[in-house]
Amino acid sequence: MTDLFGAVLSRHRVDTGARWRNAVWALVLAVPTGWLGLWALLSADDGRSGGGRTIGLVIGLSLGALYIAVTQAWRAVRGGSGEYFEVRERGLVHGSRRGAVGWEWSQVVSITIPGSTRIHGLARRLGNDYRCRLALDGGARLHIDGHAAGASGLGRAVVEHSPRARRLEGDEWQERAGGWFLAGAAAFLVVGVSMVAYLASHADTTRRTTDANGMVSEHTVQGVGNGVIMAVGLSLPVCAVGAITCIVLYVRYRRYRPR
Repeated sequence: MTDLFGAVLSRHRVDTGARWRNAVWALVLAVPTGWLGLWALLSADDGRSGGGRTIGLVIGLSLGALYIAVTQAWRAVRGGSGEYFEVRERGLVHGSRRGAVGWEWSQVVSITIPGSTRIHGLARRLGNDYRCRLALDGGARLHIDGHAAGASGLGRAVVEHSPRARRLEGDEWQERAGGWFLAGAAAFLVVGVSMVAYLASHADTTRRTTDANGMVSEHTVQGVGNGVIMAVGLSLPVCAVGAITCIVLYVRYRRYRPR
């Protein structure tokens, strides 16, 4: 490596242990909430929409935690316990459980660093407080996140040594989307309103019956099943978040697009 890429200017180890810890606590959260949501779904004996939304929220929380556990564990497995990045005189070296691979600075095709990143506790824990994606000759890609020691310094070094590489911020696709954001927001709203209207039109009803002795009794007829209520409880937050996201992206695109 020294003969090919020169002396080491800086070395940045990746905290794989933090990724494993994230996977563990996310899994600890996902398992009990998932069991709780399934137990509530299977034991529900009425069609109240409030209960269905609560079940949907619990299951959604479990799925989100499971996603974090899987992604963090996958990154930890791919990188291995000794993952690192080295900035060298003539190139960048990435070491992982699969060995060390290097690229000359002229082989860096593009560097994507988001222009605005919100830094909060969860982002720091997951390593999302800093993100840098490198596209290299031959189709290879490298992802640098906050779990790499001195991640921002590593990103600056790559930028300084790769003046010919394209600089991207990751939101260039918004220029091509344009008005499709509004179309997406409208679609989410239509789906959400349709689900609410369906539940309203199939609300529980009370029926009165009279037996042979003239006694009047009342019983409730369930309009929709618990499975439908749970599905709506999961889908409505998705539609709301989707619509808001599309509107925000459209406004941001209109505000910051090149004139």
